[in-house]
Amino acid sequence: MNNGNTRSRVQSAKKRSLISRLGLFDQYNLAFILTSIIPLAILAYIVIKYVSPALIMAGAETTLVWLKILILFLLFLAVLGFFISRAATHETVDKVNQYNRKLKHLFEIAQSLSRQVHLDVLLQDIVKSAIEMTGASGGLVLLRNDDRSTMRFEVSMGTGAITVKEIPIGAGVAGWVAEHGETVVLNDVTSDSRYQGDLDILPNFNTSAILAAPLAIGPKNFGTLELLHRREDALVFTDEDASILRSLAGQASIFIENAQFRDDQQNYFIHVTEILLSSLEGTRTFWSDHLKNTARYSYLIGKKLNLPDNQMKTLHYAALLHDIGFVKINLRDGLSRKLIELHPEVGYEMIRPIILWKEVAPIIRYHHERYDGSGYPHNLQKDAIPLGARILSVAETFDVLTNRHSYRQETLGVEDAILELKAYSGTQFDPQIVQIMAEIATDLVLI
Repeated sequence: MNNGNTRSRVQSAKKRSLISRLGLFDQYNLAFILTSIIPLAILAYIVIKYVSPALIMAGAETTLVWLKILILFLLFLAVLGFFISRAATHETVDKVNQYNRKLKHLFEIAQSLSRQVHLDVLLQDIVKSAIEMTGASGGLVLLRNDDRSTMRFEVSMGTGAITVKEIPIGAGVAGWVAEHGETVVLNDVTSDSRYQGDLDILPNFNTSAILAAPLAIGPKNFGTLELLHRREDALVFTDEDASILRSLAGQASIFIENAQFRDDQQNYFIHVTEILLSSLEGTRTFWSDHLKNTARYSYLIGKKLNLPDNQMKTLHYAALLHDIGFVKINLRDGLSRKLIELHPEVGYEMIRPIILWKEVAPIIRYHHERYDGSGYPHNLQKDAIPLGARILSVAETFDVLTNRHSYRQETLGVEDAILELKAYSGTQFDPQIVQIMAEIATDLVLI
């Protein structure tokens, strides 16, 4: 049924295209008839009806013959002009349609690039798309270093090995483009001083033509997107190729900036997390590796449950920060039960204002709730407790039982710790999580 519908749609599209073209040529035929054939026909009628008898009576048969030849010649020129005009128009329409298809493809590429969050993969997709759209033999992306005076090679495709890791701004075609922010088309690299073959960047690629566009947003320049042709391919870059590359580079620059911003955010949060963990471990030096162990066990449980990446990341940060509330609790008088029961709520209030950790905060808040509803701070039970909190509860308790630095006087081995968890399965812990912990515990190496 679907195949029949598909064939029907294809046939309909072809029919519409044919009708469209026929309609176009019908307009040309009508214009030709109105502007050429009808005037010539009227002229021929006048000559035959009125001029010819007069010339015959005057004995000017030779003039009549030349007049007829002239009319036939004019008719021939009109018909010839019609076919030449129609062919040229047909070619123009095809070129416009082809260019529109490339523009549509360019928009599709832009949509695809906008969904890519990893900078290295994004850059590869940019080069691959540029090569596909222009038919280039190879392509490169160079990005500015932090010192802004040099550029490093980030991605290369179809060029072979690169022997130089970075170049100064202004060096070679790519460096010139980055410095001046202009697109360059060189279909004969030997005739342009900007091409510096002595840099020997691509020893296995005999470059004959270069097309390069800046990766920039306003005055902010990220680097250069460069396409190449091999000499043996005997190809050149066209003005259309340059237009396409400029458009692609402009779109790519936006996505590169977004990806770099995300990387900077990730780097920021990693360092903030490290600072928070250092602060937390400073208040609880008696419990070495607890946070890292809890995060490790939580990860293994989440992986067994096939949690998606975003939930795994949330669970990881929740495990690392689950005791962050102790940072704001005064421990000088010792850890009373009342103080201990405060730390989930205090930790929740500390993390909650951070937008990127909004999913982490509830896990921290409820990681001491019990499956039967007897936990704290809100006496939640069963599925009302977030899954991440139920995982964290089992992971943390397992480390409490097995970590020789924990507050327990007696440290248990893996098997005894699992027996302890099972003893409270269904009351303190989610039975499913306990079972998963038991399955993965056999392969654990305790730290």
